[in-house]
Amino acid sequence: MSRQYLRVFQDFDIEEVKSHLLILGDLSSDCASCQALGIDPSEVSTCPQCGTTFRYLTSRRAENFPAERFQIVKRYREKRSDLIFVDYGDYSKAIGQKKARDFFG
Repeated sequence: MSRQYLRVFQDFDIEEVKSHLLILGDLSSDCASCQALGIDPSEVSTCPQCGTTFRYLTSRRAENFPAERFQIVKRYREKRSDLIFVDYGDYSKAIGQKKARDFFG
């Protein structure tokens, strides 16, 4: 049987995701909750600065380099099977919409 990664759409509370999200960078990661930088994504389960527990994971690189997207997801899914991988484009769009709604009331 051939196993493949597929994108699946699920309803999430964006504030819940933001408060427990680890954002992968090229060399290290950062916490979406407090913006702490330089977090090693393969080893930590909580933010060293604010103590938030990471439940979600996303990658800017996967968004900017679509050809590498599933390789990035596969690599980090093997390393961090405890985290739910969230599409960065979907996340950033939802955060932008929420900021606009909050601003315009």
